[in-house]
Amino acid sequence: MGISVKSRSRMEGTERDYVGIPNGDLEKVDAACAAFGCAPFFAIVVDAGKAIHGFLLPMKRLLDLFPRGKTVVAWKMGEQHLAAYAQDAEIMRFEFQADWDSIE
Repeated sequence: MGISVKSRSRMEGTERDYVGIPNGDLEKVDAACAAFGCAPFFAIVVDAGKAIHGFLLPMKRLLDLFPRGKTVVAWKMGEQHLAAYAQDAEIMRFEFQADWDSIE
């Protein structure tokens, strides 16, 4: 398994903005996985206010869900997308919730 990790921090009000994965990164992952004989995966981690969301999925599934755009693949973070990811057997996920205001 070859994993390309993409992470983003989102300020208040931008928690649902998509994560742009540059198209060029897809070719790099393909080339690296071909060289090492492994399957291409993406890990996407988003620090979104009081929640940190993490997703791990095969590159093929990523592209099935969100085909390449002009310059990026857009991993959506809207409520309906998060709910769909939770039901998708090909997407492994985790979520941490924190009340940062209570930490001194």
